[in-house]
Amino acid sequence: MSVPDRDQLYQRLTKAGLRATQQRLGILEALLTLPGHPTAEQVFRSVRPANPTISLGTVYKALDSFVAAGLLKRVADADGTRRRYDTDCTNHHHLVCQDTQEIIDYCDPKLDQLLQEFFASRGFEHFQPHSFSLHITGVRK
Repeated sequence: MSVPDRDQLYQRLTKAGLRATQQRLGILEALLTLPGHPTAEQVFRSVRPANPTISLGTVYKALDSFVAAGLLKRVADADGTRRRYDTDCTNHHHLVCQDTQEIIDYCDPKLDQLLQEFFASRGFEHFQPHSFSLHITGVRK
């Protein structure tokens, strides 16, 4: 995946209603460059060389604002203790390896259809699901 240039990153932030500060631009660029589903600490280590005065707290605040603006999804690791971040905001599921903490994106329209049918058959009167995101924990073979 190619990383958008700074103008594209700027547009992405402003379109989401966020100020495009140099720190936010660097954080967003790191998120799009780092593999997998990085932690805030991994993002911090990635942006720190170019922004030596940035704090881990600033990174957390930026990530929280990105989640609130719909630019990211927050994902828990296998034991639920560390927040990880996903730049893919489309509907999909996550397979989480308990041994390695690896998070694998998983898309399956048939599973989504089964979940829709399940909820429809249960007759939830005050709740209509429109998307699903399962967090499936296991061990990679």
